[in-house]
Amino acid sequence: MQSLDVVVVGELNADLILQDIPSLPQMGKEILAKNMTLTMGSASAILATNIARLGLKVGFSGKLGDDHFGELVLETLKNRGVDVEGIQESPNVQTGVTVVLSYPEDYAMVTHMGAMESFGINDIDFNYLERSGHLHFSSYYLQPEMRKGAPELFRRAKQMGLTTSFDPGWDPDEEWSEEIYELLQHVDVFMPNEQEAKYIAEKSDIDAAVDKLSDYCEVVVVTQGSRGSVCRIDDRTIRAGVFTVTPQDTTGAGDSFNAGFLSQWLAGEDPKKCITYGSACGAIATTKLGGSTASPTADEAAAFLQDHDENIFK
Repeated sequence: MQSLDVVVVGELNADLILQDIPSLPQMGKEILAKNMTLTMGSASAILATNIARLGLKVGFSGKLGDDHFGELVLETLKNRGVDVEGIQESPNVQTGVTVVLSYPEDYAMVTHMGAMESFGINDIDFNYLERSGHLHFSSYYLQPEMRKGAPELFRRAKQMGLTTSFDPGWDPDEEWSEEIYELLQHVDVFMPNEQEAKYIAEKSDIDAAVDKLSDYCEVVVVTQGSRGSVCRIDDRTIRAGVFTVTPQDTTGAGDSFNAGFLSQWLAGEDPKKCITYGSACGAIATTKLGGSTASPTADEAAAFLQDHDENIFK
């Protein structure tokens, strides 16, 4: 019997964010950071908590080390309403961690992959997946073992009657292999950002990229930052801008958009309502500090839309 609306499959790691740093580090020298934040990271986990905040029943399938960072991630997911029965804790690996050096105009990151590097299709409990009506998969390029089994994961999900969505994330190797197309054949909603869409499709123009990608997926929705989004569904192209807000921090705005869009798409709403709701969630997220805690609740999204009646469609 279905007990979950969505199961997110993906990477799990912690973020150690160092702030108020006077300069870049130098070999053989020590500098001091005045502020530090240790928090749950990973696009997959943030997407899961964002959808849960909107009122959906969300589960997660992933892998953690049996260590302090793993405990932090697990407890954060639980506290934000995500079911964690599909997450395995292994004593044989460490939980991944990203050290972020945060500067006013830029950042630098160093990541230890840890458990996300070995997480693969053999780690997934398909009985757990079958409890859901929808599969979402994030961060394809950061999970080398999961990449190998991702087409089978999506094929089996479709055979079980699940709908599917996919956010590829950035390829740190910038190779953008064509193997991703085997996976896209089983994707209902494809959710890259503009740069990812262009590189995956090997097109310099976003319309040409969307044309190519829509040959594989029922819905292609591309986020374009402050310029809005473009969606292709049923041979129909819908372009949208953004709501007028005063941004404080754009971190996680794309994940908030995706959560809002998916929540409405899963409810059977029309494309414009999905985009409007996603755009509202993304706009709200930019008015708050932090990526994983800035996404709105359903009540906050409803109040925002009541106060912002502008037409965002072009």
